[in-house]
Amino acid sequence: MESVGARRGHFDLETGYHGDLWLDLDALFARPSRLRAPVAGLARWLRGRRVDAVCGPMEGGAFLAFALAGVLEVGFLPAYRGSGVAAYRLAAGSEIAGWRVAVVDDAVNAGTAVKACASRLGELGAEVVAVTALLAVGPAADAADRLPLADGVSVPFHAAESVRSHAWLPADCPLCADGVPLTE
Repeated sequence: MESVGARRGHFDLETGYHGDLWLDLDALFARPSRLRAPVAGLARWLRGRRVDAVCGPMEGGAFLAFALAGVLEVGFLPAYRGSGVAAYRLAAGSEIAGWRVAVVDDAVNAGTAVKACASRLGELGAEVVAVTALLAVGPAADAADRLPLADGVSVPFHAAESVRSHAWLPADCPLCADGVPLTE
């Protein structure tokens, strides 16, 4: 996606991970018409999953979820950041029990937000049947066609594009070990 400003360095990814790539994901949504083709492709992929709703974190993922829900004519479930790095809450409640839900995000790297949304959906009785994103970054780019959500649980995964990078827990970050300061 040419509209994503990418910078290399040493970044705190705000997900509990450090990484060597920063993407200006907000730029993706500045001109929605540029996303027509990727949204159409993701919607085609999701149609085969027979979803009842699309859920995305209230950052860029919710914009994508809203667009996909409109194309697919299914429910839209925005996930709001709660307290803690990987905590999300949904305005929906028990009415979604039994629903087949796709979790989407603008970019999936370590999958922290996607996993947190999936966990909350499961607590509410929904079944997460797929994960999709505009960009698969780092570890997610290596996930092939399945994304692990929890121990022993993985779901079909598809991204419109992939970008190579690395993400590490801070304790395992080789950039930290080498004394490389965080990039502003």
